[in-house]
Amino acid sequence: MFLSVAFVAAMAGDSNTGIVAQFFDPAWNVEHRYIIWPAIVIILFLSGFGVPLPEDVPLTLSGFTTTKLLNDQFVFSAFALTFIIVVVPILSGDIVAYSLGRRFGFGLRDRSKIIASAITDKGLARVSRWFDQYGNFTVFLGRQVAGVRFVTFYTAGAMRMKLIKFIFFDFMGCFVSVPVWLTLGHMAAMYGKIWLDEASKRVGTGFLVGTAAAAVLLFLFAKYRSFRQERR
Repeated sequence: MFLSVAFVAAMAGDSNTGIVAQFFDPAWNVEHRYIIWPAIVIILFLSGFGVPLPEDVPLTLSGFTTTKLLNDQFVFSAFALTFIIVVVPILSGDIVAYSLGRRFGFGLRDRSKIIASAITDKGLARVSRWFDQYGNFTVFLGRQVAGVRFVTFYTAGAMRMKLIKFIFFDFMGCFVSVPVWLTLGHMAAMYGKIWLDEASKRVGTGFLVGTAAAAVLLFLFAKYRSFRQERR
């Protein structure tokens, strides 16, 4: 029980704290992997559901733990399995947020202080502008921005976006972002926590550029499909 509480506290705190560093300690990680994996799954689910916990730390820890399980080797099939293990709870939590919006709509903000605190006027206005400008691609963009994920997914449900489209764009968001953190975890296992701390400071710009490029490609692909359908 203490380890579970400590892990939750670590996920909510700064990545430079001693608690988080302990999870990235090779010997400690290997010894406690039986509790690390369930905790990762729970944290990722709660994060998608709207609990203010960062996803980057458990995702990076997933890559780190996978590498240690493989004796510091990179095996594509193992990392593909890890990708599935972490994406399933992420999508599950996101679908819960989507389902709440679809079931109750924005009126729930007036009846629930928790929902009202999660869906602020500022956040809702921001996401609404995105839906006006980018349509369904907003779900992809919202997956990349920690502060508006729940608002984005809840709004998608309230706007009656089709579930299959929601899952597709949400998965594409995971497909772009999750491998980045898994790779950082792998590199941290190979080169140490100090390397991870330095790399994390630089990953932001490259990550945003990659996300923007992927969004442009997806947008152009959707426009191309729409153009072909109109011609038909």
